[in-house]
Amino acid sequence: MLDSDLPRAQTALRRRLEQRVQSFMERHSLWPESGVVLLAVSGGRDSSALLLILERLVLRRPESIAVAYFDHGLRGKTAASREAEFVARLCADRGVRLVCGAGDVRARAKKEHLSSEDAARRERYEFLGRVANDLGAAHVATGHTASDQAETVLLNITRGAGLDGLTGMRPKAEWPVNVAAPPDLNLVRPLLAISRDETLAYCVASGVDPLADESNLSPAFRRNRVRHELLPLLESFNPRIERALVRLAESAGEDRELLETMAAAAVERADGEASIAQAWFRAAVPSVRRRAVRFAFRAVTGDLIDFNSRHVQAIERLVMKSQTGDSLDLPRGVTASLSGSALILRHEAEPAPGLPDVEIALPVPGEAAFGGLVLAASSNAAPEAAHSIEVDCETVSTGLVVRRRRDGDRFQPNGMTQTKKLHDFLIDSHIPRGLRDAIPLFVSERGIVWVGGLRVAEWAKPRPGRPTIHLSYEAID
Repeated sequence: MLDSDLPRAQTALRRRLEQRVQSFMERHSLWPESGVVLLAVSGGRDSSALLLILERLVLRRPESIAVAYFDHGLRGKTAASREAEFVARLCADRGVRLVCGAGDVRARAKKEHLSSEDAARRERYEFLGRVANDLGAAHVATGHTASDQAETVLLNITRGAGLDGLTGMRPKAEWPVNVAAPPDLNLVRPLLAISRDETLAYCVASGVDPLADESNLSPAFRRNRVRHELLPLLESFNPRIERALVRLAESAGEDRELLETMAAAAVERADGEASIAQAWFRAAVPSVRRRAVRFAFRAVTGDLIDFNSRHVQAIERLVMKSQTGDSLDLPRGVTASLSGSALILRHEAEPAPGLPDVEIALPVPGEAAFGGLVLAASSNAAPEAAHSIEVDCETVSTGLVVRRRRDGDRFQPNGMTQTKKLHDFLIDSHIPRGLRDAIPLFVSERGIVWVGGLRVAEWAKPRPGRPTIHLSYEAID
């Protein structure tokens, strides 16, 4: 090729890649009709190409993009300063707004017992979420490429992924789970249409020399081993393995979208709760009903933070093996219960005022006041009391106190030969978390005699031919 042909070839390459990215964005609706798209740019080949390409695609609306740069605090001040200066020049030359931020990933990883990769991810996405909120951006775009997609699918396969793992990264996705963000913020990946080699070629054709990240060469990271060891090996079987893996992700993504559509249609939302018909739940194939459960939880809380497969399986057992009125506690103050013909997820009732964390002596016989309750121990039944129980007199004759629950409490419920954790007993009794500290415990020298309003201890229940005492309590008007 003659030197005079070089600019023409570079221009043709740029236009070809721009057209592919534009077509991909249009096909997946990655560009909002109005507002700002925030670009995450670090100065490497992929994120630099992201800025260069999108800046070209929005020449008539340069205000519709902004850039965010984040320093993780992992590469030292010199490297971070070099990155920040490079991104600043890139933005200044194109008249694009830039917002910079920094975090201490090592400190967060230590404090929250996270891997450095997970801590870095959370720090980065929380920063991007804050900037997007400040700018009113509905989309945040990252520089993930088709090469990243192929690596992600391979990584997921090695972990034993199901359909969701084979889908890899979606062109447009909800904000990452476990990271706070403004409502309705989306993560978009316009460069899934092109490869990592093509992003470098675009930068070079644009006269930009992107920065190199030395960490991408370290075998300490599993993704790098997939990139530099596994993919080259697979290329000996199929020279176009990267494209084949991307096609696999696209095909799996289409199937996933169908399943999610079916699952979403089964979830009814109203007044802060979500419900699924039990008949539908029992008839649905597992993959669809599990997605429906996740949709229902997200409908109540807004996200899936702290909600995992263990909770999904517990809900499945509830519907398949329980009966109307049964319920279980879920993260974030949500309860799942069977009511009539439906499974209902809702926030549990507001926590009841907890009882004081003290002990009150209750004379036998006698009365006492405790945290808004009137307590009584009498030889006669108390028909007016809201809650009452009859126990063996000898078990409460001395040292009877009333208190709230404490860590480590154990209880031997009536009918059981062994004690169990009080915490487990309350869960098994379907007592919402917010109400547990409002339950009075009647305790003797031997242990918990009565879990107020629920059950008496096996060893404290009345015995034939022996005197009894009636324990009771009710709220003070």
